[in-house]
Amino acid sequence: MRKNIYVKSVLAALLMTVVSCEPEMDFINPSTENINSYYNTKEHLTYAVNGAYNIMQRMGAWARCMPMILDIRSDEYVYSPDAAGIEIFVVQISSHTIPADCEATTQAFGSIYVLQYAANLALEKLQENQDGAFDLDKPDDKALYDRLMGEAYFLRGLSRFYLTFIWGDEIPDRDYTSTGGDDFYMSPSEPGVIYGRIVGDFKKAEELLPVRSVVYANPADIGRATKGAAQAFLAKTYMARPLLDGTAGPGSAEWELAKAELKKIIDSGEYELVNNYRDNTSEDNENNKESLFEVQFCRSYDATGDSPWSDMQFGSFRTGQNTWRQIEMTTPRTTGRWCYAIPSLALYNEFERDNQGKIIDPRAYQGLWIPDGPKFNFLNSGWGDYTIMFDNPTWQGKWFGTRKFGTDEQAPIDARFSGINERMIRYADILLMYAECCIETGDNATALQYINKVRTRANNQMINPTEADAHMFYATGQGRLPAGEDLIAAAPVLGQVKEDNGNVIIPGFQINTVRRLLKHEYSAELYLEGWRFFNLLRWYNNPNDPDASVILTNLAEKYKMQDEQIGTTVGVSFDYTRHRLAPIPANELQTNPAIKGNPAN
Repeated sequence: MRKNIYVKSVLAALLMTVVSCEPEMDFINPSTENINSYYNTKEHLTYAVNGAYNIMQRMGAWARCMPMILDIRSDEYVYSPDAAGIEIFVVQISSHTIPADCEATTQAFGSIYVLQYAANLALEKLQENQDGAFDLDKPDDKALYDRLMGEAYFLRGLSRFYLTFIWGDEIPDRDYTSTGGDDFYMSPSEPGVIYGRIVGDFKKAEELLPVRSVVYANPADIGRATKGAAQAFLAKTYMARPLLDGTAGPGSAEWELAKAELKKIIDSGEYELVNNYRDNTSEDNENNKESLFEVQFCRSYDATGDSPWSDMQFGSFRTGQNTWRQIEMTTPRTTGRWCYAIPSLALYNEFERDNQGKIIDPRAYQGLWIPDGPKFNFLNSGWGDYTIMFDNPTWQGKWFGTRKFGTDEQAPIDARFSGINERMIRYADILLMYAECCIETGDNATALQYINKVRTRANNQMINPTEADAHMFYATGQGRLPAGEDLIAAAPVLGQVKEDNGNVIIPGFQINTVRRLLKHEYSAELYLEGWRFFNLLRWYNNPNDPDASVILTNLAEKYKMQDEQIGTTVGVSFDYTRHRLAPIPANELQTNPAIKGNPAN
């Protein structure tokens, strides 16, 4: 599937024609393919599922808007001066001031609902099995049929998971495709209903999908959803029940159920940590043994690259299968990119240091552009360091770049044409989630073992480093991160942010328990990969966590960190009730009389 499957996709979001008071004429050309006659072969039914995957590449989805919503709302990013002057929606997302007409959240809301529609269409057409396209008495046909059904259930589960996490569970939800009749304007679901449907979709996907090695045996299918992907998101769902189930409150996470799903993944032998941490967010070694699910992108040079906002619904046609994450969320203008979001001081200060104050965690350098780090290949002046990237001395030590999901060179092509896959979930996260479930079920010793598996990989010597990393300590030998128990014994305070005058803005945490070690490891391992905001909200809703009452301090004080780091003060103190959700888009409220706003509206 990698790099070419979506080219043959059939767009699932078909335009509907509403006929009212028309003459009695047959407008359908019987010789022309239409939605009722097209899906009658195995190939075309496969295209129906491919069309659902395709929606994830849209600019309103993971090509642009979803990474911004998932990452920039957290304390790991602050907005840049460029954003304040050009892309105000980045400022709105970062500063907890999202209006109902925010471009990015409006686009994402529509795109994820199109994903739900496309998955429903695929399920309906597969269930219909028009003209006996699949002979279900034949083992090969049955195996492909079940796999496609499992993929469609998985993608519908994803749509429900993200819609509910971002906008709450009192929103419309369908398990069928609307024909534009009386049900076109759908009322919100009752609290708790969608949570049960998310669980049901991922369970059904787990039942039907083969394991990774079976799916990936055919190179054309690399990148498709697998049993492990369904199990991973089912575990995420169980752990996040307080966020996804409107009838459940703090303390309702289903730890034992999540733990069981995660153990299946671990025991399957299908996944392992790759040697080079950098491979998890670069265009090298995509769909590797650590990856459970990725959104597939490729460099579509034939696309125009025009602004996605010039065509609000179908901007993805202009941008092909490219992602704009590289140009908007990685490095500054000195590298030929725009850089609307900058890694925060809280994130920079989260990494462990030696006695001289120098960062010793290889993951910091393999995912960020920071002092004393890798080199960048500037188009006209060759390989240069952080001080060239941020050439104003007043910025240095406060302004940083994101290396994750970006290249190490200023390529002569437009940086909008990026083909770096979005890694949605990977095995390191599985190990840390399992460690968290162990903590919650009273087994700190096992939790520490799994945390140390992730820390040990971080120390691996990089294999085949490029000139960007060749001079770094992890390219010439092993890293120097201590074992988790040794870090707990040292009990450093990590993640603290101070003003220039010494006043503490963000207090950070002293790493003196296994639970706090785990939180640190989530941040050091998975930063800027879409899960920090999600995890902070989960921990806030966990009465077992001694830090629950103060876990959102970083979000509450983010506007002060923004001012200290960039010198801009737009933003408000995060309030869980008002700001944990994005508002229902204004155009939805205006168009659908049955829908209602949420606490963010």
